Amino acid sequence: MQNIYFQVPEYQSDGSFCTTEYRFQGDEDSGWMIIRNGRLHQELGRGYVPVRTRYCGVCSTDLARRFLPYSLPQIIGHEVVGEYGGRPVVVEINASHKALGRGWEDCPWCASGWSSQCPERITLGIDRLPGGFAPWLLAPRHAVVPIPEGIDPLVAGLTEPLAAALRGVEVTRPRDGERTAVLGPRRLGALCIAALAGFRTKHGTSFTITALTRHAHLGELSMGLGADEVADPSKGMAEGSFDIVFDTTGTPDGFELALRLAKRAVHLKSTHGRSVMGLSRLSDLVVEEQAILPCRLESLDFHWPCETEAGFPPRTNPNVYVSPSVPKEMLRGLAVIDPHRFHRLPPNEAWFYLQQPGGLTEGSPLPRFDLAIAGSLGELDTVIRPVGGSSGSLLRPGGAVMLVSNETNPLTEAVCRQGLVIHSSRCGDFRPALEIIANNPSIAAAMRESMITHRFPLNRLADAFKTAGDSRKSIKVMVEVTAPSGRERA
Repeated sequence: MQNIYFQVPEYQSDGSFCTTEYRFQGDEDSGWMIIRNGRLHQELGRGYVPVRTRYCGVCSTDLARRFLPYSLPQIIGHEVVGEYGGRPVVVEINASHKALGRGWEDCPWCASGWSSQCPERITLGIDRLPGGFAPWLLAPRHAVVPIPEGIDPLVAGLTEPLAAALRGVEVTRPRDGERTAVLGPRRLGALCIAALAGFRTKHGTSFTITALTRHAHLGELSMGLGADEVADPSKGMAEGSFDIVFDTTGTPDGFELALRLAKRAVHLKSTHGRSVMGLSRLSDLVVEEQAILPCRLESLDFHWPCETEAGFPPRTNPNVYVSPSVPKEMLRGLAVIDPHRFHRLPPNEAWFYLQQPGGLTEGSPLPRFDLAIAGSLGELDTVIRPVGGSSGSLLRPGGAVMLVSNETNPLTEAVCRQGLVIHSSRCGDFRPALEIIANNPSIAAAMRESMITHRFPLNRLADAFKTAGDSRKSIKVMVEVTAPSGRERA
């Protein structure tokens, strides 16, 4: 039985921090009690190990944490470098059955390669699991990844966002001869450029990488991380200038600009929690790693390129949810192709049936619809979150909503009339991200020298957040948790 006691700046619902006492009591085999200010706050089952935090990065999700639909107060932070078993480690953020090493064979999500979307997961520093802005954290045993020798632990603090960026590149894979652009190359965007460059080198693919920024210092950073050119989008750019635009701005205006500049696809990486162009659940779509497609025959065969590489059987998308307002004549035009089965019913009724054993999704790998067809942006919202207060979607993770709408706004214009596809992704595998750092010394050096602009001790966490929120001052802010406080003990 271990007792780990510390004081920590805990994040509050108004965005402030309050010093709070925590104690972790338990062990890996029997589970843990989390005691907050002397009272039992939470219990975790077996499979967690204590990791001593060294660094934790401040990211855009941290800055927007109070807008996200997860309870507060909480110890937040998820870009962690720590120590476990006497060596430096990074920590993947999802506490799923697979990460905990228990019962994952019986979990459809974990068993089919979607452990990051396991509905019973909790998430480090975001959803219930205390995070990395603290001297200690509890990590799922299989989420602790050793840092290879030769990698600077400070640079390793960028592993989590680099893995997330690389996941986006794997999902929206550039083709030979295409032009790609990264809009907003600051924190995540700069690492998206590094991920594109590392992916291009590893796979021998020929495509160009353009950094879209108004700031000269971010342009220099982007070139150091592997961009081929820098362009200022404020000086006017033609519609469809790029085949793929990766939007990492975290703003509704940025997303609208990405829609205008992209010819084939927009990949969305931001979870800012705000409504965008009539769609209120866009951040939830990113969390679920779903896509928005034009409603056409070829969309019925949707799959991610990286799925076949992972060794899973080709996706067939047998079950398709249809929102009530979708015109019947359009459905008749799609229903000529087997083996798709179309289910037209109200979203709350569909959600009810999905909770029953074998309800509506026979033949699908997950107990969710493989695809959906929405007749409006409002119906698209209800596909993503059909029940108020629920965290569940009618659509499987990695699924797609085919949109048919007569609404007039930039989103419906881009998808329904121009045929643009919108992809999203969340977190990625840490190991290939660490490979990029290890195999590309120039990228690693640029990450260290140009990206990590500020370092703060844990007792100045509020100052770290203030600096990270000022885009004129910082790119990446790292919080150092290296010296125990006077009352901490393990």
